[in-house]
Amino acid sequence: MMDSAWSAAGLGAAFGVLNGWASRTALRRTLDRPDAVFHSVFAAGLLWRLTFLAASVWFLRYKKYIIILPFAAALIFTQFVFEVIPLRKDGTKRDP
Repeated sequence: MMDSAWSAAGLGAAFGVLNGWASRTALRRTLDRPDAVFHSVFAAGLLWRLTFLAASVWFLRYKKYIIILPFAAALIFTQFVFEVIPLRKDGTKRDP
């Protein structure tokens, strides 16, 4: 399944997009709710992403580092891309 660094990076990116999209959807649904709800969903999403990364690295523990490193880097990067784009209700409007 993952026999090269490129396939590992592709699979890591795919899982990163899946995790990032799920996190983004959960945050978008709680954007209009009270701050306590939003922050709890944000913290749960952060813990989920860290747990997923640790579990995937543990699952790949018998693979060579040339497989683990591109997988983890692509997973982290694609999840990060979903977090960089701001979640604003009013588009690009700024608070006065």
